[in-house]
Amino acid sequence: MQRVASADPPHESGRRGKPTPADGAVLIVLLVTEAQAQTAEAIKAAGQAADTLMQYQAVGAFAILLTIALGWQSWRNMKLQDRCADLASQLATIAANSTSAIASHASATDRMQAAQATAAETLRDQGAETAKEISELRHAQNNHLAGVNAVMELLARQRQGAA
Repeated sequence: MQRVASADPPHESGRRGKPTPADGAVLIVLLVTEAQAQTAEAIKAAGQAADTLMQYQAVGAFAILLTIALGWQSWRNMKLQDRCADLASQLATIAANSTSAIASHASATDRMQAAQATAAETLRDQGAETAKEISELRHAQNNHLAGVNAVMELLARQRQGAA
């Protein structure tokens, strides 16, 4: 794009530096002209590329097919990368959930082991108490049996003495 020297023409108001609608129109014309020139250059370059490809017909056709194949492969690669990112995200979610579940399971296992230890201690205490009571009952039974035997001996002596 060409630049105009900075000599601002006087405007209707007589002040310099304030743009007018005419300045905007000139700028639009310059931009459109520049765009048209660039478009013409791009068309000319594309035509030259097509001419070059046509000179090497088989090679040109192969180059076009190769370009299409590379484009398709690039598109397919982008799709696979998107899928891979989705799977990685799902895997991260599963890993986070598994970690949470494992921690929860470990906590539950610890609580269950503590409950089992408490139950085992209670059963040991109850077993010791029961064994003590059984021992006391045997001792009392033996004492009662000794008393009954003593009474039976007295009764047997009395029967023998009376007879």
